[in-house]
Amino acid sequence: MSTSSHPALKTFVVEVSFFSGGQRYAGECYTIDAGNWYQAETAALQMSVESPYDDPRVPDLRREAIAREC
Repeated sequence: MSTSSHPALKTFVVEVSFFSGGQRYAGECYTIDAGNWYQAETAALQMSVESPYDDPRVPDLRREAIAREC
């Protein structure tokens, strides 16, 4: 029997919110398999750069992620 140094993956739903000047203007949800909530949030933020809401023309653009384990 072998032991793995990798944690078991869990499924998370991560909501990424897009803000302009402190005001939320959009959100997207991503389903991510990751070892923990931090990894899930990081992966979702990386994926969100492909979102149409991640537009460099938006003033003071900021994104925030919140993960929930399924």
